[in-house]
Amino acid sequence: MAVSFDEDRWRRVIAGPDWYAVLYPELKRFRDLWVASPDSEGTRRSKREVREFFEMTLQDGTLALAKSGPNLDAERKRIDTIVIHHTSSSPGYALSYMNAVQLLNIYVPYFNNPGNSIPGEQRLKGTALWSNHVRDGRPVFYAYHWLMRMDGTFERLLEDSELGWHAANWDINCRSVGICLDNDYEKTDPAADVLQKLAAFIAGQYPYVALGRIFGHGEVSKHPTICPGTNFVNSWKAELLGFIRDGR
Repeated sequence: MAVSFDEDRWRRVIAGPDWYAVLYPELKRFRDLWVASPDSEGTRRSKREVREFFEMTLQDGTLALAKSGPNLDAERKRIDTIVIHHTSSSPGYALSYMNAVQLLNIYVPYFNNPGNSIPGEQRLKGTALWSNHVRDGRPVFYAYHWLMRMDGTFERLLEDSELGWHAANWDINCRSVGICLDNDYEKTDPAADVLQKLAAFIAGQYPYVALGRIFGHGEVSKHPTICPGTNFVNSWKAELLGFIRDGR
């Protein structure tokens, strides 16, 4: 079934607290098309169009969101795990765009059909979206705690006390920190200097996390994913762990 982006209609819909439930069938059809034809020009165009719409409406405040809500960080546990991710995009990923992507990929499906991981979470269905994470007076929907830029700088997205929905595994989410590399490593490996900078950060920021508790997203996710790259487990994971070991 064809699906089209009707900006005027969507702008009317997003003024209501349950906008995500109204738009969910269309958003799902978009995602199905993107999966079916990932390399087509139409996919690239529609993906940017939809995501940039939500990036813009998050920034201009026209997207209806909850101003308060339950403590979704209540299940946070002591950190003993690190999960590595990648953006699967070219370096320079804008945080405003990431906020929109993770709103669409994680929070919209979840609030549309809550599970049973969080006590009483079924009550969230149909309510305005809420993450429990607020920056500059506005909710944010980041999944990761850190974004590593390719110059070796690290941008804090979530506080360690905040629970990031990044691993597609609730137990791991509750006890882990998510670190995302700002690059596409689906088919290529990070250069040694990138791994050395990542290792130095982990060794300095999280010296108490055992090497055996450092994973790639695909190792812990309950849904199939190649994140943080096809070669992570059989190639650059060992190199990263070696650099961390040397730095401790």
